[in-house]
Amino acid sequence: MALLLTKVLTNPAEGIPAAVEVKKPFWPVVLLSLATAFAGAAFAVRWSAAPSILRELEMSGQLKGMPEADLADKIQQAERLRLVTGIAGGLVLPALMVLGIAVALAILAWLLGKKGTFKAFFTAAAFGMLPIALSKFLYGLVALVQSSVSEDRAARLLPSSLAFIHASSPKVMRILSSIDFFHIWAALLIGVGFAAVVGMSRRKGLLVGAGLFLAQVCVFGIGMAGGGGK
Repeated sequence: MALLLTKVLTNPAEGIPAAVEVKKPFWPVVLLSLATAFAGAAFAVRWSAAPSILRELEMSGQLKGMPEADLADKIQQAERLRLVTGIAGGLVLPALMVLGIAVALAILAWLLGKKGTFKAFFTAAAFGMLPIALSKFLYGLVALVQSSVSEDRAARLLPSSLAFIHASSPKVMRILSSIDFFHIWAALLIGVGFAAVVGMSRRKGLLVGAGLFLAQVCVFGIGMAGGGGK
């Protein structure tokens, strides 16, 4: 299985069809979950809640007159909560994300008049998400070598997206952050996997992957930016 996982990343033209044929999505999902939990935990242990807590208390008018002990306790609770939610979210959300992608692939196949088992679509989604697992692992390593990290630096810790381009607008920053090398890589692998499942050409599969990436940018980049504040 380790050889197959490596082959998917280094030689997807052969690795993805082989993975789809094997139909064993357990290990890639486990790796994605563990890597995401590791990234969340690494960020949490290096994250200082003090700036955001002080800003929130100051805006609400609660900071003035608050005992230092209460303030320290509030900061400590926020940091503990971030650690717990980072690990818990990493262990649960990735599997749900893979499931959602598999459902989307099954619907797309139905719309195109193609056939494939749901387990095959789930396998294609699981193996296609391996670049995301790799990015999460690298993100965790980068976070751990920092003395401290802030919310503002979170999107720029791993220079794999256009988030390194400074923009004054939070909306623009969300869009730039969504244009990420690992996300593009994963979308293309998922497209190749979809093609392998339904018997489509690899070129058309890459077009499907590109479409998936554009859809992600529209939903999580443009969509969230449009729905957010200034």
